[in-house]
Amino acid sequence: MPNIYSTGGDGWAMTGAESSWVNARRSAGVSSDNNNSRDSMAVLVEYLAGKGGGLQVVMRRAFMSFNTSGISVAPSEATLKVRGYANQTADVIVVKSTAATTVVAGSFDDIPNTATPFGATDGSGAGTLAGVSGLTYSAEIATWSVSGYVDIELNSTALDDMASLDTFKICIMEYDSDYLDITPSLNSFVKIGFYWAENTGTSLDPYIDYTAGVASVAHNAPFFGTNF
Repeated sequence: MPNIYSTGGDGWAMTGAESSWVNARRSAGVSSDNNNSRDSMAVLVEYLAGKGGGLQVVMRRAFMSFNTSGISVAPSEATLKVRGYANQTADVIVVKSTAATTVVAGSFDDIPNTATPFGATDGSGAGTLAGVSGLTYSAEIATWSVSGYVDIELNSTALDDMASLDTFKICIMEYDSDYLDITPSLNSFVKIGFYWAENTGTSLDPYIDYTAGVASVAHNAPFFGTNF
């Protein structure tokens, strides 16, 4: 089964410390990092009581790109493998991304066809991404390891995009609150950590392990007329 490693430039983008859930989720991002070898908070949602009785809301999303120019037929199966590190309190999900190969702050909302749900954000599910066609690449990942690789099975939408796109781009985002648009309970701070492609060598890098698909063959047998 061939492997495709994440290209250099993968990383996270995040909001500033916003005063409401709506403001944070609609933010275009104010900071990013694309030069980490490992990160204890690669994906996070922070919903804390701020000074003076206000709120401090922060979100961070992770982005990766993979060179799939050599794939012309959808793989029969594929697994995203991410080497966990440090934290394991967030549930996450993988979705499609249009972010630059080298992540920048503006990558935070580079998730296609989400302007409407992000605009509908209310913290009660109105802005869920669950119904966006062609967006979701995996099921919810509720178990994370900090001592080995986490295997994330990619669905048929992802497999088709691996064949049709020269660069396959993903976002790993927090599931329970960010993806579903559900306000967390007060003083929640959930996060996961993992290694990036910038780590020396490839032994800890994110990669996709896939089984090549087989192209369909049209069987057009000639029909010969017969005189009776």
